[in-house]
Amino acid sequence: MGKEKEIMYEKFMDLQQQVHQQNQKKIKVGLKVNILLPLVFLVISFISDRSKLVFLVLWIVSLFGIAFYLLYVEYMDFELQEQLKELGIMEKEAEAQALIGEEVIQSIDEINNAKNEMVKDIKDLRKEIKTDIQSMGDKLKR
Repeated sequence: MGKEKEIMYEKFMDLQQQVHQQNQKKIKVGLKVNILLPLVFLVISFISDRSKLVFLVLWIVSLFGIAFYLLYVEYMDFELQEQLKELGIMEKEAEAQALIGEEVIQSIDEINNAKNEMVKDIKDLRKEIKTDIQSMGDKLKR
């Protein structure tokens, strides 16, 4: 009986991992569609002589549809992980696995770091320009 439980547990965990990986793929596809679809509507609106309002409405509706789809996928994956915690299969203290993956999280961190560095550089440049303007003003006053 113990061997059967182990096999069932392993099959269940494999199934959960497969569902989680499928959800990750769905999120990646949804994000790509979220980027490409507005570009398609933009190109069509410029190429066609029809009303731009129609394409604007289609674009907005599609963005809402994609957003709801992504939220649904994320929510279903979160609920699956919560059920695993309730059944005692997953540790209650464990954080939910991110659907977007560690690479994307690292990329977001790198982007934030680069943004912070750019803001710092801009502030430094602003200070330099301000001091240059003040020194030029002082020279003109003389």
